[in-house]
Amino acid sequence: MARRKLYNDNQEKSRKDFKRSKQTKEQIKSVLIACEDKISSPNYFKMIIKKLIEDKKITQDSLVIAKHEHVNPKGVLQDLINHKEDDKTYKDFEYRWIVIDRDIPRVNGGGHSKEDFLAAISEAKSKKVDVAYSNDCFEIWYLLHFVYRDVAIGRDDIIREVIKKLKDKNPTLFSKLNKDNIKSKNMTEAIFTELLELQETAIKNAKRLLESYGEVHNPEKDNPSTMVFKLVEILSHKQSQ
Repeated sequence: MARRKLYNDNQEKSRKDFKRSKQTKEQIKSVLIACEDKISSPNYFKMIIKKLIEDKKITQDSLVIAKHEHVNPKGVLQDLINHKEDDKTYKDFEYRWIVIDRDIPRVNGGGHSKEDFLAAISEAKSKKVDVAYSNDCFEIWYLLHFVYRDVAIGRDDIIREVIKKLKDKNPTLFSKLNKDNIKSKNMTEAIFTELLELQETAIKNAKRLLESYGEVHNPEKDNPSTMVFKLVEILSHKQSQ
């Protein structure tokens, strides 16, 4: 009798494990991302996946970062379209995203033209690729973890505010943080970990910010704004079912 009970218990456990595994595979989608920068944003998204892997919710194969070749919006889209690995192209992924900045041209150099930015968004739509744009830059997503900000702000000021708030939050960890290393792999990983507890706040602030522009959004003019929260929700499986 004891042996039969053990057999039945093991069968029930196997059924539950199989069901749980099946549900997880159904929930976690395949995601391909192409990013404007080579280190910061890719590593941020990889940290989300790493956390879920540690929690045994997904496998590493859930996220693929396209090979980085370009730093302008249209080029980033091309990087995603050019992706091919194991006979799998961008069309084979359930979610396809490019991560780009408006990055208004600056006097000291850098930035993108309005035409390049808008063309990337338009072409992405025609190819059924989603766009996680930020106006003016990716770091506005960091800032929204701390405050709701609806006043126009440039890249340099965003980064300056983010650095100050991170140092205020954890003076020891971010004692050496500056504008030159904020996009480094080590700092990006530290920022992700430090801000994880505030991620829900950032998502709410980003949604509220987007809603403030009404039903019609203008990615090129809506400063500040960011669609990064949508990609974060997908990777973290927080999106509405």
